[in-house]
Amino acid sequence: MINDALSVLEASQGWKDIASAAAMNRCPQSVAVALPGIMQEMFVENYGRLMLGDSQIWKDGNHPDLIHAGKHLVPPSIDECRTLQGELALHPLVSDKRMAVIWCADKLSLEASNSLLKLTEEPPEHGCILFVSEEDKLIATIKSRVWAVRIELPEEIAQAKAHPVSDEEWADWIAAGKKKDPEILYLEIGNWVMDLAEKGNFRDAAELDSLVRLMGSKRLSVPMIQDLTYMVIKEGVRCEQIFSNLR
Repeated sequence: MINDALSVLEASQGWKDIASAAAMNRCPQSVAVALPGIMQEMFVENYGRLMLGDSQIWKDGNHPDLIHAGKHLVPPSIDECRTLQGELALHPLVSDKRMAVIWCADKLSLEASNSLLKLTEEPPEHGCILFVSEEDKLIATIKSRVWAVRIELPEEIAQAKAHPVSDEEWADWIAAGKKKDPEILYLEIGNWVMDLAEKGNFRDAAELDSLVRLMGSKRLSVPMIQDLTYMVIKEGVRCEQIFSNLR
C-alpha cells in the first residue's frame, strides 16, 4: 500500500532520470514536467533542492533563488513571462543558480509561450527553467527546446476505481486514509472521478473534481479531506456550499 506522495515520485522513472542527470551535473537548463496537479508543489520543491541545494534556507517550499511565474494551478500572465528573463539573469543570492518555475505551462497563451522561446533556448549561464503542467501539451516550439519528462503513477493509484458505497466501505477508507498523505487521498479521489466519468455520470464527476481542486488549494488536513469528500458523495452536499464555508 502506498501512503506517501514522495515515495510515488521517487519510484517513478521520470524522477529517477532527473535525479541521475542532476547527480552527474548533466541536467539540461530547460526542463518540462507533466504530472498530476496535486503533486506539483511537492515536485517543484524536490526538484528545486536538486538544482539549488538541499539546505535549511528552504521555507514553505520557497527559496531566495526560486522565481515563480504564475502560481500553482494558475498560469502566468504575458507580463510575468516577459519580465522573467531579467529576473533569471540576476546574480544568485545564496545558491550557485537561480531557478524559474513556470506554472500551468500547458495553459499558457500563445503570446506568453512565444515570449519565452529565446529564454528557454538560451537561459543565463546560472539559470534553470522548469515548465510544470498536468498534460504534455506544450507548444511545439517550446517542447523542442526542453527536456520533457513525465511522472507516471503506479498502476494501483492510476486506474479508475469506484468510490465507497456502503457504510463499511466508507469506514475502511477513512481508517486506511489516516496513514496517508493528503496527496495520496487526492489521487484516490481522482480515480473515483475517472470512474464516474467512464460510467457516464458526468455531473457527479465534475462535482467531485471541483471539490478535489478546491481542497487541494486549501492545504487541508486528512480528516477534513475525508469529511468533505464524504459529505459530497455520501450526503449529497453541493460543492458550492462547501466552497462558501472554506473561503
